[in-house]
Amino acid sequence: MERDDYGNIDRRLALAYGLLILGLMLGVMVATGWYFHKAMEREQNRLAGLVTSVLADSLGKVSFSGTHRMRLLIGELQDKYQDLSYIRLLNPAGEVVASSGQLLETPQDKEAGQEFFRALLDHPDTLLNRRLTEGKERVREVGMAYRGGFDNRLQGVLLLGISETGTHSALVEGLLYVLLLLVALLGVGMLATHFISRHFALPVRKLAHERAEGERRLGFVLNAIDCAIWEWDLATNQVTLDEHWAEMLGYRLEELEPITSDTARRLTHPGEVEDNAARVWAHLNGQTERYISETRALHKNGDWVWVRDNGMVTERDENGRPLKMIGARQDITARKRVEQAALQESERFKALIKASDTGVWEWDAQQQALWCGAEYFSMLGRDMAEFAGITDLQVVWDELLHPEDRDEAVRKFADYLAGDTMQLYENEFRMRHADGSWVWISSRGRTLPDADGKPTALTVGAHINVTSLKEAQASLLESQQQLQVISDSIPDSMVYRIECGFNGEHRRFTYVSRGVEQLHGINVEQALADAQRVYEQFIIDAESMAAYEAECIAEMKTFRMETEIIRPDGEHRWMLLISSPRRLPNGYLVFDGIELDITGRRQQEQKIMELNTTLEKRVAERTAELSATLDNLQRAQEELLQSEKLASLGALVAGVAHELNTPIGNALMVATSFDFARKQLEQGMQQGLTRSALQDFLNEVRDGSQIIERNLARSAELISSFKQLAVDQTSYQRRPFGLRTLSHEIVTTLQPTLRKTPFILRNELSEDVVLDSYPGPLGQVLINLINNALTHAFIGREQGIIRLGCLMEGENVHITVCDDGVGIGEQQQKKIFDPFFTTQLGKGGSGLGLHIVYTLVTGLLGGRIEVRSNPDEGTCFTLILPVVAPQY
Repeated sequence: MERDDYGNIDRRLALAYGLLILGLMLGVMVATGWYFHKAMEREQNRLAGLVTSVLADSLGKVSFSGTHRMRLLIGELQDKYQDLSYIRLLNPAGEVVASSGQLLETPQDKEAGQEFFRALLDHPDTLLNRRLTEGKERVREVGMAYRGGFDNRLQGVLLLGISETGTHSALVEGLLYVLLLLVALLGVGMLATHFISRHFALPVRKLAHERAEGERRLGFVLNAIDCAIWEWDLATNQVTLDEHWAEMLGYRLEELEPITSDTARRLTHPGEVEDNAARVWAHLNGQTERYISETRALHKNGDWVWVRDNGMVTERDENGRPLKMIGARQDITARKRVEQAALQESERFKALIKASDTGVWEWDAQQQALWCGAEYFSMLGRDMAEFAGITDLQVVWDELLHPEDRDEAVRKFADYLAGDTMQLYENEFRMRHADGSWVWISSRGRTLPDADGKPTALTVGAHINVTSLKEAQASLLESQQQLQVISDSIPDSMVYRIECGFNGEHRRFTYVSRGVEQLHGINVEQALADAQRVYEQFIIDAESMAAYEAECIAEMKTFRMETEIIRPDGEHRWMLLISSPRRLPNGYLVFDGIELDITGRRQQEQKIMELNTTLEKRVAERTAELSATLDNLQRAQEELLQSEKLASLGALVAGVAHELNTPIGNALMVATSFDFARKQLEQGMQQGLTRSALQDFLNEVRDGSQIIERNLARSAELISSFKQLAVDQTSYQRRPFGLRTLSHEIVTTLQPTLRKTPFILRNELSEDVVLDSYPGPLGQVLINLINNALTHAFIGREQGIIRLGCLMEGENVHITVCDDGVGIGEQQQKKIFDPFFTTQLGKGGSGLGLHIVYTLVTGLLGGRIEVRSNPDEGTCFTLILPVVAPQY
């Protein structure tokens, strides 16, 4: 019966029936008072349960934002709902975190309150209640422990006080009215009947009014915490939903009709239907106090929405079978996304720490204590269990530091803490490994800020094992020093590297040998500081040089140029520049090359050209001087040959130096892998080494050793080939040698140049041919013929083959150098052995290569040379040499 129904009671009917109504109403009022008392008690329990559950879930989400947000939410709810005596939030230690109102608790209730608090902690997610009284004030206290945070751990206890004073007063007032009614009936009869007819419904009206007001306020609370209400009549299987339930999934309520228990099941994710049904039936069968479930529900747009249902059975029959169930639903999609993101971030961070072999540490300046993660010790070959029970690991850090690094490392960290701690802390030092070795550690960290951006007492950081990097740097320094010694030892030359940016926008020397002092009259430091001090000495037009450099960069081909310079002292010198462009891993362009002083050669060339120009006249006029002129010419040619050999040797130096980087780098990488495998083996030994783990380590060592052996053998082969070839080309020593061995050394030395081209060199020389001759000049001849083919034979082509072959005929050997290139024209074949004849004038070609070949073959080697060629059919040079060279 609603409160307005009582206002429509016909007072005249009540007076007419008089005493009959009196007896009936007396029983009705007693029954009604008892019913409303129980109904209000159940309603308050139900409302308290729902409000507490929803509020706890909300606070679980709010806990991500901190205590301040909790207090704001509690304050807002306290102001809005006056029937709440207080809302209080306690942490697991029993300390009040946030509170509103005044706690109603007498000294006698202290012990009972502690037992109540412990019971809540022992039964998380379970709703418990008790009554508190003080004078006329009566409060029902409802409590529940709640969870929250990324790991859904226990956050604390929520206490909600609901005033029962109004309800109790109303019931007492009703009983007083009944007593007054009985007294009045005895005294005044019909007058009392008339009086009762006007006032008997007042207590009931007040209770109905309070119930309606409570329902209205509950609606406000549910709206404030974004909840939808559902009710399930199990007898009819009809489900009553509010509009918000449908709106969560993008529907209107009428779109879901007819609404039964199958409606929610139909919209639940298929993988969660069975689990959700099991939770429902467990609660219906009395196995759980509440039904709580988090599932995904299908939105109208096809997305899955995470929802949380809280409910309980509100009515059962005399056999305990459930009749009605009521609950609330919340959209927790945002919370789930935050939890998932936090979980992924946490897993990503853990994986990153583990994969990077990084040791994490934390320094608490307030407690003066150091904490370290497990990886901190594993990189030192130690187990964190060794240091169990040590609260301050700073002592351990001090003990493990290298004696030479300890004072500096401690001082740097102290200086950081005393200065601007919001900057990055960086330090490097050595720490003792469990095997007695020293591990280089790079330590970095930063002080954590508070909410206002001010530094806190906590500084966090990481240790990174950089031992391999330090060893690699030392090895690189050793290689650089070796290259420095070699390049500084080459006479009349300068070895260099020029860095040109990404697209050749600038020129900067990153390496220069000491030869720059002899060639350009400036020291190494000046050249490294300003490359223009070298470039400004070149007489050649800067635009022409830049255009040629751009062409070499575009085609990634060797830069070769002869140019004149003017030294700071005014002296004119001629230089031969040979360099190879390549890109570094960072994308920068560099030229690795050598600069040779060819002034003597150019002077002799000039004299030869002048002699050739005036030869006919001078033969007639100065016949007597012919012998001296021929002597000068021979000496000039010998000097030119020596300069050409030095130029070729310089190109080989640049190529071999570049070629050595690959096998040495591979060996270094495998050595680094050995160190990592060693650490894994040590960790395995600490945890219990298995046979399979040992076998894997041995297999890895075997494979790595083979890789190191192959790469070092490759390096030794390159150095041996270059060494032998360099000795042979710088001296005319006669000795027996295998033709195949000599050709192998030549092919090995030319590999850096060949790899930059798409062309193939095939060595088909026989291993049985042994000559007693001059390997140096013969090697120079073969190199010149191969380089001549690479330069001229394949112009305009993207592929080609050069073949080296031989054939024994009596006391002579026929050595062939053939290509399948564009060939040589008939007119050009008549001039190819003439000095200074070249088709690459201005591009680094001197025109002396084949002339030197002809001179060496017909002179020192005691043989002859033939050439066969047709356009587009290739060219074949044949050297006909005696097996035993002539004696000189």
